[in-house]
Amino acid sequence: MSLVSFPSTPGLRSVEFSFTDSVAIVTSIFTGQVQAQQWVGGDMWTGTATLPPLTQPQADRWIAFLMELRGMLNPFQLGDPLKPVPRGSGKGVPVVDTANNFAGAQVLLTRGWPVSSWRLLMDGDYIQVGYRLHRVINPVNSDAAGKASIAIWPSLREAPANGQAIILSNPKGLFRLAQNKRSWSTDVNRYSSISFQIQEYR
Repeated sequence: MSLVSFPSTPGLRSVEFSFTDSVAIVTSIFTGQVQAQQWVGGDMWTGTATLPPLTQPQADRWIAFLMELRGMLNPFQLGDPLKPVPRGSGKGVPVVDTANNFAGAQVLLTRGWPVSSWRLLMDGDYIQVGYRLHRVINPVNSDAAGKASIAIWPSLREAPANGQAIILSNPKGLFRLAQNKRSWSTDVNRYSSISFQIQEYR
């Protein structure tokens, strides 16, 4: 696979993000009691990206991008355009702490924050670890050693290396097209419309 550069202009008109968890439910026919089983690592981003009306040169660039993806083969990186920076203070130079972070973990252990600080990140903030996009579930505070545990969604895809940087500014995730078929339309005013479905690259 080859990472394809996401066109910068014109920007997307809208991005609809969806998130899914893999949870199986079994209900007893005798008591009505419910048992729930979560499949660790089965959580995943999906969505739909829509562009504004495009002139022919603009459409040509985006159509070339969609062709370069080779259907569902090649990945690209995308973030939430409305949240380029965290609502929290985002101070410090945070990195992954220790090698105890494992694939499938829902809590990320970090260090490099200002000591004993509150609201470094807020619920809803995004972070990037490697090529992966995660959303913070709870406000993040550091301890006296500048360490913090971050509850995240989705779970970690790979075990990050000790000391790996955590990206707070313009975080992005790794995505692919959700289907091989792509299309565009052109109206009487010679403007083109393009919309495509995406899913997390797994």
